[in-house]
Amino acid sequence: MHVDYSYAHQSIRRGSKTFYFASRFMKSEFRNSFYAVYAFCRHTDNLIDDNDGNPGLQRALIREWRKKFLVAYKKGYSSDPILDPFVHTMKKHSIPLEYPLDLIKGVSMDISKREYSTFAELKRYCYRVASVVGIMLLYVMGVSNIPEAKKYAAKLGLAMQLTNILRDVGEDARMGRVYFPEDELARFGLTIQDILFLRKTNGFIKFIQFQIARARKYYQEAMEGLAMIHREVRFVISLAFTLYREILKVIEENNYEVYDKRAYVNLFRKASLYLHIMIFGVPGTTHT
Repeated sequence: MHVDYSYAHQSIRRGSKTFYFASRFMKSEFRNSFYAVYAFCRHTDNLIDDNDGNPGLQRALIREWRKKFLVAYKKGYSSDPILDPFVHTMKKHSIPLEYPLDLIKGVSMDISKREYSTFAELKRYCYRVASVVGIMLLYVMGVSNIPEAKKYAAKLGLAMQLTNILRDVGEDARMGRVYFPEDELARFGLTIQDILFLRKTNGFIKFIQFQIARARKYYQEAMEGLAMIHREVRFVISLAFTLYREILKVIEENNYEVYDKRAYVNLFRKASLYLHIMIFGVPGTTHT
C-alpha cells in the first residue's frame, strides 16, 4: 500500500524549523514516520490554537478529529493526508492507542484551563502534550527497552515543553494563557495578572531564571536515555535536544525579555551546534 508522506513533510517544514533541521539527518525509514507523528500532533494542537477565543468551535473540532482518528485507526487507513500516514506509522511500529488519545486530552485542556495552581498540574499537561510525543517516537526508533526508555522520553518532553512555555510567555499571555504555576509565581512576589498584563516586576527575572534552571535539570536527566536510542537516530535526537536547550541560553542573552522578544536559534548557531555534536558530542554531557 502506498502511503503519501508529503503533507507530513510540509507540516514539519512549516511548523518547526528546529525539528525539521534535525530530521534532515535521519534515514528515510525513520524520517517519514517522524514526520507522520509530528504532523498529527501539530494538526491536533492547531485545532485549538487557530480557533482561540471560540471554545464552542474548538470543542466541536477536537471532538470530530478524535472521532475521525478512531475510525481511521480501526480501518487502518484514511483519505485524510495527516491521518493516513499517522495510522500507518502506528500500525507499523505498534504505537499504543493511549498515547495519541492522551495528546488529544492534553490539547483539549487549552480550551478552558488557562491557569495552573501547582507544578504538579502543569506537569500533567506537559506529559500529555509533549512527553507522549517522545514516547510515541520511541516505538518509531526501534528502542528495545521501551518501559525503561519512557521515563527519559517523558523528561525530555517535559524539558522541551517548559522551554516552549518560556519562549512563548508574551504570545500566550496575549491569548489569555499563563502556564506558570500560581504557587511558584507567589513565591517570587508575582501573580497571574502580572504575566497577563506583561508586567516586569522586581521578582520577574529571578522567576524566569528559576524556570530555566528547572528546564535544564530535566534536559540533564533526559540525557541519560540517549544511549538507549538506535545508533542511526541517536545523533538526530541529540541535535534536536541540543537545539531546543539552546533556546534557554538565547533567553538569557536577551536579558530575559520574554514578553516582546521570541527567542530562537538562528541558522548559523544551528550549524555551529551541529558541528560541535559531530566532533565532540552533545555539549555538557559525555552521553553521545
